[in-house]
Amino acid sequence: MTDLRSGSADRRAPAGARESRPAGVRLSTVQRIGATGGIAFIVLLLGMLTFDGISSIRNGRRIVTDKHRVIEATQATLQDLTSAETGQRGYLLTSDERYLSPYHAALLSITADTTLLRRLTGNDAEQRQQLDSLARRVDFKLGELAETIRLSHTGRRDSALALVKSNVGRNAMDDIRATLRELAGRQEQLLSERTNAADKHFRVVEATVIGGTLAAILIALLLNTLLTRFANGQADAARRLDEQNIELADANRILGEQTVELELQNQQLQEQASELEMQSEELTSSVEELQRQTAMAEEATMHAEEANRAKSLFLTTMSHELRTPLNAIGGYVDLLALEIRGPLVEPQREDLRRIKKSGQHLLSLINDILNLAKIESGQLDLHIRDVSLSTVFENVDALVAPQFDARKISYAYPRCDSSLRVRADSEKLQQILLNVLSNACKFTGEGGSVKVECDADSDRADDPREIISVSIRDTGRGIASDKLEQIFEPFVQIDRHLTGVSQQGVGLGLAISRNL
Repeated sequence: MTDLRSGSADRRAPAGARESRPAGVRLSTVQRIGATGGIAFIVLLLGMLTFDGISSIRNGRRIVTDKHRVIEATQATLQDLTSAETGQRGYLLTSDERYLSPYHAALLSITADTTLLRRLTGNDAEQRQQLDSLARRVDFKLGELAETIRLSHTGRRDSALALVKSNVGRNAMDDIRATLRELAGRQEQLLSERTNAADKHFRVVEATVIGGTLAAILIALLLNTLLTRFANGQADAARRLDEQNIELADANRILGEQTVELELQNQQLQEQASELEMQSEELTSSVEELQRQTAMAEEATMHAEEANRAKSLFLTTMSHELRTPLNAIGGYVDLLALEIRGPLVEPQREDLRRIKKSGQHLLSLINDILNLAKIESGQLDLHIRDVSLSTVFENVDALVAPQFDARKISYAYPRCDSSLRVRADSEKLQQILLNVLSNACKFTGEGGSVKVECDADSDRADDPREIISVSIRDTGRGIASDKLEQIFEPFVQIDRHLTGVSQQGVGLGLAISRNL
């Protein structure tokens, strides 16, 4: 009851009490006009100065460009006169009219150069006088050149040479050079004066812009202070009214929220009950589907294992069946090579060597298939022991060196300390190195190189033992990045027609190496 009576008393307060606000909360007309108009005036002034500065820079850039073009035109005029004089001398010495080509070209260029100079310096009386003097001297020089050419053309070469030796043309060229230097010097002087004027104007504009910016900032701060005071006063009055309204509305709001909350809770309970029923039904269906899929997966796994065992058994059986006749063929080839059945001629020996080589290649393919079948079936036996790296590299070198020599490929492998040993299966390690080196030999062109490198990594904190990394680098054409994963798949060969090797195998070497 006390709060309500107090609120009523506040609302019934006289008008004078309600208007007892600080005098500074309202802005006078002069203050508003000064704040807004001052900023607008400064912005307008800055805009005008910026526009004037841009116009001055644009005009100065045009003038500087014209001065540079005048200097370039003077240089071009001197160069054209020199070219004309060179053509004249060549013609006088050889009487070959081909030497007059630069002379005629220079005549056209000189006309264009002098026209450009007059257009660019048309507003300067001093430079017009210099150009008039230059034109007279250029005409005189060109007349001297034309006269010597005419005399030589009419058969009076001695007269032409005498005219050249009189130094009339040389003196004219010296005068022309002096005039061009004066003209270029005048342009450089004007260019320097223009640059100094532009710098001075830029400093004035810069100082004005900085001063105007500071003034605008100061006015903005002042205006912000006044507006803040006014806004704070208005906010205080609005806050007092809002507090009274909020106190009256809070009770109704709380009651309404409680009613809505009870209704929402009831609705949520009903929805949760429905969701639980649906989830129970879905869970029952999911369990049944999972049991069915598990049974199907177990059946598929069993069939796959049976098929894999059948495949491995078939490959093993076929490999053994094929190796027996191949060994017999190799034995008969060796008997024939020993000439037990009679002497052989050289073509027959060559045929036997080809048969022997083909049989060995086919036997190698069968061994690869047999090894792959053993690996996939998990029947591969590994004999891990201490292995000498030096011995492994020497054994591999004995097998691959003939291949590299036949293709004229440089091959180098590290000379390891004989005491350096690693834990590995010696036979499988040699097979891995042999497969990768054979692949490098196939894809490296004649004259290339293959290098084997070793690197010991002992920085692993979780393992005090050294890890020996063996890398094989070749100068071959390489393999596209999108095919790197494919080369390790069984029976996959990339760019077979580009290797230049007649017998390629069936693409099992890298697959076996990765599995090992």
